[in-house]
Amino acid sequence: MKIDFWFSELQNEDVKFGVRVKSHLYSKETKYQKIDIFDTEFFGRVMILDGCFMITEKDEYMYQEMLAHPAMMSHPDPRKVLIIGGGDGGVAREVLKYPVESVDLVEIDEEVIAASKAYLPNLAVSFSDRRLKVHNMDAFEFVDADMSYDVILVDSTDPIGFAASLFSDVFYLKARKLLEDMGIIATQSGSPFMNPDFMKKAFKGLSGHFRTVKPYLSFVPSYPSGMWSYVMASNGKIEKRRDFTGRYVNSDIYESSFKLPEFVKKVLER
Repeated sequence: MKIDFWFSELQNEDVKFGVRVKSHLYSKETKYQKIDIFDTEFFGRVMILDGCFMITEKDEYMYQEMLAHPAMMSHPDPRKVLIIGGGDGGVAREVLKYPVESVDLVEIDEEVIAASKAYLPNLAVSFSDRRLKVHNMDAFEFVDADMSYDVILVDSTDPIGFAASLFSDVFYLKARKLLEDMGIIATQSGSPFMNPDFMKKAFKGLSGHFRTVKPYLSFVPSYPSGMWSYVMASNGKIEKRRDFTGRYVNSDIYESSFKLPEFVKKVLER
């Protein structure tokens, strides 16, 4: 008989999303957030930050692949990559499937990394790759560094609290200065159905600093509404320059993900 123990995320003041839990594996209050890891009946192990689903074993590849690969498939020669956030290791895992020279991962909360290594080894496998260097610091400060990158991937939480600065005009200006001439930045931008203002904020912010800005979509069942958005930007042309086939991504998905439903177009036009 299954245990009648459920965890629910309050996706907005009127909507909850819940899963049946087998066991509560981990809980820790850090100086930045509360981390919980549950073992669930349907989604496997899940990481929860401040009461919100961040990662589930069952659908994590849908998010990780769609944040990482469209930009990596679009850049002429991605050698140096910066990942903002991504302390679970999943986006880095995808990036390291390419012959990159180096990956800098900036995660403010080192406890996220520790929890992922302990309970989500399929994501944390990236931390054993010698090309990956971890920086436990505020990403808003890190982007002041005298560095240059081919690709920047922003795997942040939603633009509230300590992550709010990562959706700011100043952050996008700093990120642009870090990118090489053909450099590409991609950021997650939330659910266009449940939180359309998040996507609009990212689109507007990047449009102020880059000539080419392309929003795109994917499906992530455990995220609010199941529909998720991203925005990719560059001062060069964004087009597919190489193929990649994963569990979610393929060449057809690359092309189709930029085709937006009419209601999403309206969100960006407002």
